[in-house]
Amino acid sequence: MKKPLGTKAVEEDNHRAWLNQVLPNHERLAPIVHSLLESMLQKEKIEYLNVTCRVKQFDEAVRKIGRKQYEDPAKQLTDLSGIRIVTFLESQVTAISKLIRDLFDVDNENSLDRADILGLDRLGYRSTHFVCTLGAQRARLPEYSALGDLKFEIQIRTVLQHAWAELAHDRSFKFAVALPKKIERKLNLYSGMLEIVDSAFDEISREIDSYKNSLDSKQLVQLRDTELDSLSLKRFLDEIGAIQNIPLLTTTAERISNELKQFGIKTIGELEKLASEDFLREYRKHVHNESGDGFLRLMVMYHDVDRYFATTESTWRQMPLEAFALLSSKYGETKISELLAKHKKGLERDKADPEPPKT
Repeated sequence: MKKPLGTKAVEEDNHRAWLNQVLPNHERLAPIVHSLLESMLQKEKIEYLNVTCRVKQFDEAVRKIGRKQYEDPAKQLTDLSGIRIVTFLESQVTAISKLIRDLFDVDNENSLDRADILGLDRLGYRSTHFVCTLGAQRARLPEYSALGDLKFEIQIRTVLQHAWAELAHDRSFKFAVALPKKIERKLNLYSGMLEIVDSAFDEISREIDSYKNSLDSKQLVQLRDTELDSLSLKRFLDEIGAIQNIPLLTTTAERISNELKQFGIKTIGELEKLASEDFLREYRKHVHNESGDGFLRLMVMYHDVDRYFATTESTWRQMPLEAFALLSSKYGETKISELLAKHKKGLERDKADPEPPKT
C-alpha cells in the first residue's frame, strides 16, 4: 500500500534534515577510523596496498534512501562512512578481519563475507565487509564526542578482488551491462579463475614463508646442497658473516644472485668454495663495511676476474678504491685498470683525493 503523497514528502524532508545533521560528524569519523586502521596494520605488520576512506555526498545518500526505500535510514543506512582496505593475499584479509573485531564493535547482522553467500554463477566478486561503531569505551573519550553511535563500513579486498569489483560495478564499463547468457557465462568462468589465482598466491606465500623458516634453522654446513636463490643467498651471508666476523651490510640479493648464476654458481656449496683463506685475508686487509652484494661480487672476481667480466651482465658502474686494491693484490693494478676500461667501468675516488691532472 502506497503512502499518501503528503506523508512521503514529510519523510523525505525528515531524511534530509537528518542527513544535514549527521554528515558533518561522519566527515570527522571517517579519517579517524582510517588513521586507527593504518596505525594498527603497521603495528601488527600486516602488509596492505592501501587504505582509503570516503563519506557519501548528500545527494548520493538521498538517492540511496529513496532507491532502497529506507523507512529508518539512521539504522538502515550503515555506509555513510566507508573505509576500504586493499591487501595482497586472502590470509591478510583474514588477519585484518580479526583485527577489526578487536578494534571496534561489529554489527554482525549487517556484516558479511560475500564468499559465504555467492551462488555458483557469481564467482569472482568476493568482498568481506564489516559494519562497525567505535565502541562504548572509545565513545566515552572527549575526542570522539558525538561519534560513538555512528555506524561505518569497512570493506576488505585482495588486489584481484578489487580489480574484479571495479570492473563489474563501474557503470561506465562494458562488464556492468546486462549481457547475453553465453557471454555472461564466459565472464563468470574467467572471474572464477581470478578466485583460483587468489588462493594460489596465498598458497605460494605460505610456501615461501615455510622455505625461509627452514633456511633460518640451518647452519652453513647444512646449506651446501641448497639451490642458489635470493633467500638462500641472504642466509649464506648471515652465516659466513657471523663465522668470519665480517660486518656485511644489506644486500639486494635478487640482483647479485643473477650475476652469480651467470658466473655458473648453482648451489650455496659452490659459492662457499670461493670464500678461500686467501680471499678472506685480503678482504679483511683492504675492505671495510662492504655491502653483501660487494662481498659476493669481490669473492667471485678474486676467484676469476676474467671469467666474471666475460660471463656476467652487471649493472654497477664504478669500483670502490678498496675493491680495486683487493683485486690488484692478486692480479696487479694494470690488469684491473685495463678490465675496467674495457668494460666501461669507472673507479670511485675520494673527494679529498681527486684524480691527478692529466699531463
